[in-house]
Amino acid sequence: MCVISCKKEVKNLPEDFDFGEVKDNTYSNPYFGLTFEYPADWTQQSKHNIKAVTDKGEKYLARENTKMGSILKASQINTAYLFSLFRYPIKETKTYNASLSVIAENVSGTPNIKRGRDYLFNSKELLKQTPAQYQFEDNIDTKAIDGETFDIMRAKATYGAYNVQQEFYCVVRYGFSLSFILSYTNETEKAALHEILNSIKLD
Repeated sequence: MCVISCKKEVKNLPEDFDFGEVKDNTYSNPYFGLTFEYPADWTQQSKHNIKAVTDKGEKYLARENTKMGSILKASQINTAYLFSLFRYPIKETKTYNASLSVIAENVSGTPNIKRGRDYLFNSKELLKQTPAQYQFEDNIDTKAIDGETFDIMRAKATYGAYNVQQEFYCVVRYGFSLSFILSYTNETEKAALHEILNSIKLD
């Protein structure tokens, strides 16, 4: 539920698309020239677990909003969930589980999306339709990360009993929007997630 495709048309990923790999608490992706490190005591999710989580979110939104469920289903064709990280193992926590998601979406057929803020604007409008009661900050900030300018959208959302802070960092790179989505409820979690962002290297 933390990201929604900003397009309704279907576009397949390239056949040789590289989802990247994880080794020694480091994620690397030659396709995007991307590497970053993450804490050893956080839990990285397998592709199988990522799919299970996104399928659960899709079913929830489809139940709440038939149109939104259809959009999410279509987005799976052109959206690649590259990496997912949680503070605690999913089945072992009874509190909100802070997380980082890295998601790429093919925007090569959408000429009006030239940079991250264009993608975030479209995502914002769709997120407003979800049951999470999103409240967005008015301004979109920017941050230089290893020579690339990321646009940043910040929001508050309600997930059950939890008031969650989310930050969406986005850059358009090699025909894809590349998004880092941070979700947390306190400053300790925020600091840990920002430390991951600060380790990003882009070739």
